[in-house]
Order: sequence, then C-alpha cells, then structure tokens
Amino acid sequence: MAGPLLTTSQMAAAKSWTDSIPLVPPSPGDAAAIARGKALFEDTTGASCVTCHNGPKLTNNLTGNVGTGAPFQVPRLLGVAQHPPFLHDGRAPTLEARFDPNGGGDMHGHTSQLTPAQIADLVAYLESI
Repeated sequence: MAGPLLTTSQMAAAKSWTDSIPLVPPSPGDAAAIARGKALFEDTTGASCVTCHNGPKLTNNLTGNVGTGAPFQVPRLLGVAQHPPFLHDGRAPTLEARFDPNGGGDMHGHTSQLTPAQIADLVAYLESI
C-alpha cells in the first residue's frame, strides 16, 4: 500500500501467502438488512461501492487516489469486519465510522446521501461477507 513496487515473484509470493489465510466465518445477521445493504453496495447509480470493490474478492486490484493524498491499492473486502480499524490510516475505528465525513466521504463511493438506516444496512452487509 504505497510502498515500493514488487517484482513479479514477490507479488506471487505475497498473493500466495495472503490467499492462504483462512477467512473468519462471518456472523449471521439480519437477512433483510444484509439484502438491503448488498443492494446499496451493488447500486452503481447510488453508493457505487461495487465500482471498485467487485469480483470474487471484492476488489478490482487497481491503485487510485481516493482523497487520501496518495494512491493506494483497492483492498479486498472479504472478511473486512474482522480487521478494524479501517481505511489505510486506521482513522475509522468502526465500519460505521467509515461512512461519516471523516471516513472518506464521497471519495470512497457516493455515501454522503445515505440515511443512518441505509448505513446500518450497508454495515450489516459488510459484516456478512
């Protein structure tokens, strides 16, 4: 994440190692809230999370500047709830805090228009993956 570029063999070794780490099974949650949150996550005309967090590991593996002052690789979101704090610098102690103005705002998707209930649904979805 913004370090020196890795060689092809270093990237392969890092990928092999990170892919071998077992995911912690997500906690079961409110199925209706999870479904609503997934719909928000995948809505390309709304929150647009899926624009960058897509594919089997919920990352496009691209590098970009999302208002952090430096480019960072889009992280995978599988098991994201198991690894607080959030964002590249840990400024979001909870998933809920990721969606407040100090948590990246609209530079990480278009989330400023979401209601507290919608944020709760989006967090329920993130906790389920």
